[in-house]
This record gives sequence, structure tokens and C-alpha cells, in this order.
Amino acid sequence: MNPDSLLQEQFNRAVGFLRKGEFDYSVQSFENAIGTINQGGLVDKNLIYRTYVNFGVLLNRVGDRKRALEFYTISETFTIEKFGGISEKLIPIYINKGNIFNNYGDLIKAQNYYEKALSLIDPLKESRWLSEINHNLGVILYKNGNYSKSLDYYLRTLKLKKHNKFQSSSTTINNIGNCYKKLGKYQDADLYYKKGISIVKGESGSNYYLLGDLYLNYAVFQDEIGSSDNVLSYLNLAYQVYDINFGTKHPGTAHCLKNFGDYYFKKKDHLNALKYYQKALISELDNFNNSTVYINPTMDELDPQLSILEILKPKAVTLRYLYDKTNSISDLDFSLQTYDLCLDIIDKIRIAYQDEESKFALSKNEKETYNQAIEIAVKLYQLTKNVKYKEKAFIYSERSKSASLLSSLNDVNAKNFGGISTELQEKETNLKLDIARYRELVHDERRKQTPDRDSISGWQNVLFNLNEEYNQMVLRFEEDYPEYYALKYDTKTIDIEELQSRLSDNDLLIEYSISDSALFSFVITKSSFEVEREKIVKDSFDYHLEEVRNCLKTNDFANNSVAYYQKYTKSAYLLYHHLLNGKDSLLTGKNLLIVPDDKMAYIPFGALLKKEADSTTMNYRNLEYLIKYNSITYHNSATLGFKNHSSSYGFSSSKSILAFAPSYNDVNDSILFTERAYRDKLYPLPGVKEEVINISKVIHGDLFIDDMATEANFKANSGDYDVLHLAMHTIIDDENPMYSKLVFTQNSDSLQDGLLNTHEIYNMNFNARMVVLSACNTGDGKLLKGEGVMSLARGFFYAGCPSVIMTLWTVEDKTGSNLMSNFYTFLSHGLKKDDALRQAKLEYLKTADALKSHPYFWSGYVTLGDVDPLYDDGLIHKLMYFAFGSVGIILFLFFRKKFKGKAVA
Repeated sequence: MNPDSLLQEQFNRAVGFLRKGEFDYSVQSFENAIGTINQGGLVDKNLIYRTYVNFGVLLNRVGDRKRALEFYTISETFTIEKFGGISEKLIPIYINKGNIFNNYGDLIKAQNYYEKALSLIDPLKESRWLSEINHNLGVILYKNGNYSKSLDYYLRTLKLKKHNKFQSSSTTINNIGNCYKKLGKYQDADLYYKKGISIVKGESGSNYYLLGDLYLNYAVFQDEIGSSDNVLSYLNLAYQVYDINFGTKHPGTAHCLKNFGDYYFKKKDHLNALKYYQKALISELDNFNNSTVYINPTMDELDPQLSILEILKPKAVTLRYLYDKTNSISDLDFSLQTYDLCLDIIDKIRIAYQDEESKFALSKNEKETYNQAIEIAVKLYQLTKNVKYKEKAFIYSERSKSASLLSSLNDVNAKNFGGISTELQEKETNLKLDIARYRELVHDERRKQTPDRDSISGWQNVLFNLNEEYNQMVLRFEEDYPEYYALKYDTKTIDIEELQSRLSDNDLLIEYSISDSALFSFVITKSSFEVEREKIVKDSFDYHLEEVRNCLKTNDFANNSVAYYQKYTKSAYLLYHHLLNGKDSLLTGKNLLIVPDDKMAYIPFGALLKKEADSTTMNYRNLEYLIKYNSITYHNSATLGFKNHSSSYGFSSSKSILAFAPSYNDVNDSILFTERAYRDKLYPLPGVKEEVINISKVIHGDLFIDDMATEANFKANSGDYDVLHLAMHTIIDDENPMYSKLVFTQNSDSLQDGLLNTHEIYNMNFNARMVVLSACNTGDGKLLKGEGVMSLARGFFYAGCPSVIMTLWTVEDKTGSNLMSNFYTFLSHGLKKDDALRQAKLEYLKTADALKSHPYFWSGYVTLGDVDPLYDDGLIHKLMYFAFGSVGIILFLFFRKKFKGKAVA
């Protein structure tokens, strides 16, 4: 028998077993077929293609997603080589790769694959793949919580499937039921759930594999609407189907067993719940078989996936509730151990994601997991007084802060020290810049009133290929450079001992972590460490944060009434009471280092009030602001602030200060994409030119003013300076923070648009020890749980600037000029950055009138990161004395020579 005939026979046998649901036999038959392909001598390219794709489908169905992905990649390479890069044969490959990343929770990558598949469909022809792509995009929308739009996609899919009668609609009908459930339309949900089950039973019998998911979804629905009597019966039906089709080791079976655990947890039968969660772990993991509930798999026994996390988290919660019954410390301790494993898995998943948006989504979704771990660790410390639990709680808090930023900076560090050549790193940087550029093109075109769909489609195709190239590059780095791999996956945060060794005697660091019911404060000095837990009502706490923020950032002083004054002073004092009350003895004479959490990042702590204000008279100047007593700086996390901390006097770059002050005359409103930008407008800022000129009188530097203050000039020069000072407008994009922009002078440059996006900043490399963003709202932006505020300042921090001076709201340019001039004067005297900014604010308050002493004018500037002095005052004076001395000697010698010359004559 020739090779093609043999492969055809093996393929037919494999597909036959697959259709009958005999998956083990199907796997073996496909393995034989792959062996035949590997031996060579085949002519039928189409048969090879079908073998690769269908084996991938089978492997995914039996739960071997990793190997399925490998075969989809093999089939992709083969198809492009034999049939071309725009062949419709790539459509099912990209759909199936998207499905795997969908299951992994990497929704951005999944969507990229679906959209690429969609671009290959001929719009003039009918395609059976169109319904599947719409269905899968509906899944992504559902997972993102957009249930109404997800429903639209499912209904569109159903219409397409009814037109293509050969396609089964049961899964789509079931997912429509899921949407109606989430939207609270329970009667409609019930109807669609039952309809989906009925279709499958009628078409394929009572044990067909799809029924497992349908029964399981209906069991969950019954539980949510309170029909608890029906839950167990449908769970048993689902388990029976999974077991018959896939056996005990399969993700579907594991998910079903996990739902048994959820059922018993709600019944407060915690021991039975734990047994089922343990069974679910055994079912999910190939190399783990221990049925003892007080044993967890090790990281070596699992491949970090969200599906494992979804079993371990309820197991940890159940152990916590079991402790309430037993009062056994060991139950609580094992709950914490289980959370430890959860957090290790989260770290590994985050590192594996290539796309920042996927990392952000993970941080947001898992913030509560960190909160729970902190709560239990603090509880164990209170019960046992064992310091290790207090230290664990701090580590959990650290791991929950700016996690994606830390991961990205860790990756940069791994490349620098992992043996990857400068040439390869430059190639990677250029690739990331190209990706960012095409993303921006797509993003900006979509924002237009009448976007060009053809242009978007073309750019998305280029973007897809660039992302594929980047993913392959990252895989090569990990495979070819083991040191890089080890450093990249090292997620260790700073511990208390190391942190205390880096604090000075006058430093007081307070790190906050907030949940729905508690505020945790980690209070750390060079010689002490305490953790405090305060019970709070988060809505009330957030209300006072919003009151302070709204009162501070407004520039509408027409309504600056006594009532307005009273609102601000009341909330500012209450926040001080929550955040710093009882710490007065610790605060005395200290430099205050704040690691905020959640909405705390939106307010300047310096504007909080140590004492209650006299509510009968408005007097902003004489209020007891915290800034009058302490210098204050902020850190994204203690790890980011201190783990790789280094300082040095003098200049790290060849030149001192680079300052930009653009002109905004005749700015075209077409660049104002966001609603917020239209509202604020880009009015001229006459004070910024004065600001940079005044700064240059204090510290020598190069100024780019008006027409010279272009994006091109900034990109060409910014890597050569020790200090960057940008006095300009910003356009904040709350919906897509990576597209917030610094606005330079607009000109006719065909390469640069005069708008420096956050994602562009991320891909730049600065040598500056400090960047001053004396622009509006540079520290403002969208708040992402687990990441903090997605500001422009964050981009500069990522790009290598250890210290950022930023603004929390729109700054009045004249006041900004005054503050910045004083700030640089104090810096030049050798003060630390936070001290210099504090003294500049106090100096301003001394002379400000009743209106201008409002904290709107002065408190918006804050320091982020390293605060070490830029200049050694003693060194500066020595240099000045040396300079004056040198000049004196030269003049003395000159006149002496001249005098001698005259005497001889």
C-alpha cells in the first residue's frame, strides 16, 4: 500500500472513532497517521492538512490543550508553506487556536485569532465558519461581562446556523440561556436551556458529549434561581456524560466535580465540599492523585491554568469557613497554604501572557484573591503572634500592587542579564514599536465618525503577523536562553528585612491594602514593622475619597462656598483619621513613603488635615495640612521602589536638563478624540514658557520652546539628559489608557503626529534620573484593580526613569511655574526631591492670597519613586569655590603679566 492510501485509511479510522465518541481509539489512530506523515513520501497535501487539523481538534476535546496547540501551529506552518498565507484553509486553524487561548483566559490573543480568521473569509461567498467565529466572539464578550452584546452575537450566530442547516445550534442556544440568566430574564433562560438539551438528545442520543456542558449549565442555573432540589440531579447527569465520554481525567469532568463542591459549600457541608474540590483537582491534573484534602499539588505537578485556579480558590474559602466551625488553626493555615499556591499560579499565568491588556484583566479579576490571602494571614498573626504570618501578609500586599508593571520590568531585567544580545533586544524593541504603531492606527481609525473598514482590516492583518512574529521571538528567548527564562519567571518581591535595610532612619513607609470590609496598613520603619486592620464600610470610605478629589481638582471657584469648604475639610480630616490616626508619634520628623491602594492613588496625602477645621470661617492657608509636617512621596509598590534601588550624585547622562514648552496656537480639534479632551480643550499655556526659562536660570539645560517643542525633537534628544521636564497639555483616554497622550507642538511632520502615546513611552529607553511631568493630569487615568492608576507617569517609570514628578489634575500654569521654579531651586541646594517639593509648596503658601491658597493650586504635584538628591550641595559649593578660585588665579596671572610687561617697557 502506498503512503497516501495508508494515510487515508488511518485518517478515516481516526475520524470514525472521533464521531462515535471513542476518543482513546481515535487518538491512537491519529498517532499512527502522524507516524506515516513523518516517514515522508506523501503526495496528497490536503490529506496531510486535514490530519494535522483534526488531530488538534481531538486533542483539545480530550483536554490536552498544550499538545493541541502544538499541532495547530504545525498545521499553520504547513498550510502557509503549501497553500499560501491567505488560504481559507487557515480559517479553522485560527479559530481553534483562538479557542485554546480563550480557555486559557488570554482573551486578547483569542480575539486576535478570531478576527484573523474572519479576515480570510470571502465576503462574496457563504462560509460555514462565519457562524462559529460570531459564536466565539460572543464567548469573549460574555467572559468580559458584556452580556447584552454577547447575546447579540449569539442571536446572530443562531440565525446563521439556521441558514446552514447542517450546523448544530445546541451550544449557541445554551449560551443564549447563559446570557438571559445574567440579564435576569430567568424564564427566557429556562426556555433556552431546555431547548438546547432537547436538540442534542434528539440529534445524538442521551450520552452525547455535548450534553455534559448543557446539563452542568442548567444545574448552575437551577441553583441560582433557588431550585436546589433539581441541582444535584442535573449535576449527576452531567457527571455521567463526562465520565462516559472522557473518563475521570478531563477538564470537563473536573469542572463538573468543582460544581459539586460549590453545591455542598452552599449547603454548609464543608467536608463534602472539600472532598469534591479534591476530586476536581485529581481530575484536572494528570500527575496528581492524592485524595487527602489537606494535600495540594505542587507547582511541578501542574501546568498553571485558570481552570486549576478556579478549583483551588473555593477550596481555600471552604477551609476558612471550616475553621469557623472547628477553631482549628491548622484549617486556617492550610487555607493560607492553598492561597499561596493560587498566587504562584497567578504569577505564572501573568508572565505567560504577552499582551498587557490580558495581564491587566488578570490583575483585576484576581485582586480579591490577594485580599483574601491578606485577611487570613493577618488573622493567623493575631491568633498566634507568629511574625511569619505578618510578613506573609505584607508579601501578599506587595504581589497585588502594579503586578503587570513589575512583571514587565522583570522581563526587561531578564533580557539585560540573561545573555540576550543587544542586537536581538533592539530587534524585539523595533517589533514592539511596530505593533504599537499599528494598534494605534486601528484604534484611532475606529474612533472616527466614519471609519475606513478596509484600512482597519489591512492594518489588523499586519498586526496579526507582527504579533505572531513577536510570540515566536519570545518562545525562542525562553528556549535558547535558560538564564533569561529563570530570571523572567522569578517573581520574588522585596521582604521586610531587605526593605528595612534600605530605609533611612527618618523614613516611615505605610503600605495600604483595602478590601470591601477592611483597611490594612503595613507600617514600617528601619527598626519596626506592624500591621493594622481597621474595619471599614468601603462605600463610605470611597465617598470621602471622592469628596476630597472632587473638591481639589475643580477649577470652578464661582461655587467655592462655605458648604464646599465644609465638605472638603470634613472629608480630608476623616480620611486622615482612617489612614494615619494614632501614628502621630511615628510621623514626627519622618519622611512619609506611601504605597496606596485603589482610589487612594487619586488624592495627595499632603492635603489631608491633621486637625478638624473651623467650619464657620473659610481659611485655606491656615489649615493643618499634612504637608506642613512631613515630606511625602509615593511608590507603586515597595518592591518597585526599593528592590533595585540605587542612587548617585552627579549626572548619569551626558547633559543636565532637557525642557519642553510647546505652543498651542491654532491647534486642530480633530486630535481631540476623547470626550474628556473635548471638554478640557487645548488652550494656550502662556505660563509654561516662563516656567522652563526660570528653571534654566537655576539649573543649566537645553530648552525646546514653541515651534521647537516637537515630538520628533523629544524622541531625538531625550535619551541624552539627566532630567526631563515637560510643561505641556495631555489628552487622557480613560477608556484606553495606553492611548493617553502628551501633546507637543503640532507641525507638518509626516512621521510624528505631535502626540506621544503612553504605549510609545513604554517602548522608549531613558537615561534620566528624574522626569518632571508638569503637564495636566499626568498622574491621573483609569484605575485598574491590582495595577493602580494607568497614568502617563507609569509609562516613564517603565521606560527607565526611577523618579517621576507628576500632577493629579489640571494644573494652573502660572502657579505651576512658581512651584517648579522653587522646586528646582531647592533641588539645587541638595535637598531630596520630596523635601524640595514640600518646601516649594510651603514657600508658595506663605505668599498666596485667599483664593490661590486653595489646595487645587499647589497640592496636585506629587513625587513617585526615588527621592534621593540629584545634587550634592557640598559638592556644588566646592565646585563653585573652585570655579571662582580658578577665575581669580587666572585674573591674577593675567594682570601680573600685564604689569610686568609695562614695567619692562
